[in-house]
Amino acid sequence: MWALLAVPALAAVFTMTRHIQRRLITLTIQNDRLRYEAGFLSKTTRTMELGQIQDVRVDQTFGQRLLNIGDLSLETAGETSRIVIESIDRPQEAADHILELSRARHPNV
Repeated sequence: MWALLAVPALAAVFTMTRHIQRRLITLTIQNDRLRYEAGFLSKTTRTMELGQIQDVRVDQTFGQRLLNIGDLSLETAGETSRIVIESIDRPQEAADHILELSRARHPNV
């Protein structure tokens, strides 16, 4: 009997945890820079020049496509230059917007 109640409770905890993790990640664009911040107690911040972004990729599973969420990857030149943001809302719109801003700010790149 208790096992039947544990399954929905675990599913609810997992869903709540994923939701909180998604809300603790921000991606902002300021002038010619893109800033990625993640974390709650400890925070990671990465800043990229919009003109240095070489590749913007969107990955979506079938389930993510149904919910219009996906993983957004931003890449610049260098070894540790990839930022992967998991399960963001409307990932293709975000990717297109980042590429438009990059081209507008640096048309020769």
